Amino acid sequence: MTSFPPLPWLRPPERSPVPPDPRDVRIADLLQTDPAGAHVAVIGIPFDTAVIGRRGAREAPAAIRRALYRMAAFDLESGVDLAEGLRLVDLGDVAVVHTDIHETHRRVTAVLREVTRQGLRSLVLGGDHSLSYAILRGVIEGLGKPLGVIQFDAHHDLREPLEGEITSGTPFRRLLEEGLIEGRHLVQIGLLGGRNSRAYYEVARWHGIRMIPATHVHREDPEVLTAQVLKVVTAGTLGFFISFDMDVFEAACAPGVSAPSPGGLLPASALALVRRLAAHPACWGMDLMETAPPLDPDGRTVALAAAVAWAFLIGRGMVGMKSESGIDAGPPAVP
Repeated sequence: MTSFPPLPWLRPPERSPVPPDPRDVRIADLLQTDPAGAHVAVIGIPFDTAVIGRRGAREAPAAIRRALYRMAAFDLESGVDLAEGLRLVDLGDVAVVHTDIHETHRRVTAVLREVTRQGLRSLVLGGDHSLSYAILRGVIEGLGKPLGVIQFDAHHDLREPLEGEITSGTPFRRLLEEGLIEGRHLVQIGLLGGRNSRAYYEVARWHGIRMIPATHVHREDPEVLTAQVLKVVTAGTLGFFISFDMDVFEAACAPGVSAPSPGGLLPASALALVRRLAAHPACWGMDLMETAPPLDPDGRTVALAAAVAWAFLIGRGMVGMKSESGIDAGPPAVP
């Protein structure tokens, strides 16, 4: 990639100063202004018009950025130092139209299509989960198909759009019915009993979706689970994308979401999975959805969302070295 074309629907991000300390490199210190040569692009989508439950996710991109950019660039567990090679660019926020879901989705798709065509991996900060339809559509249009998808979520999100209504519960139904993804390439991690109807469970079964309940994640070794998931999403695909709904977490850990989930995933296991999955060379990015800062009075949900984003970046930093999952990730993918 020699130059990055202008994208009309992106607004520059706000910069929050981080105290400089040459011995304490933070994620903010890694940000470059030119997308050319970058490995990962951060994109915000401050939009929650389509959420079924409680709103507030439109404020998440700014809040997650503030928390993420203050985190250290070094991971003492894996020894990965992002300052040694990961090139990160923040492309700002998509200029959404809060009164028009379809137009907002169209803009998101256009941005993700071009970013993917340029060879960048995407870290997308939402926003409600309806946006994952537009995000994945853009990645598919930029990369091709089939694309594998890993969905961290307490819910199937396979609702049928009634009378054409798009909601945060419809993205994966739309992707499947429009032939953009195949059920055999979709893994849903963290599903909860009492949060999903039998009807949508049967829809998932009919499409051949691999379903991994939260109870299974609680007792399974992350390394074993990673291998199982990767086998599904890389078999015959051009790559895979992670869609992470913050309501997958135990409600006590992430109360600031539209639909808190008692019995959900614990941070340690989820972060380990994200880090390992992102370390695979076929990973084309991750979206991080449904964090609602107005519903998060003590900031714990925002902090956890930033930790998920950080785990993704650490995983990308593992590309080029032997990752914890035992996968030789190969050199960084530079267009």
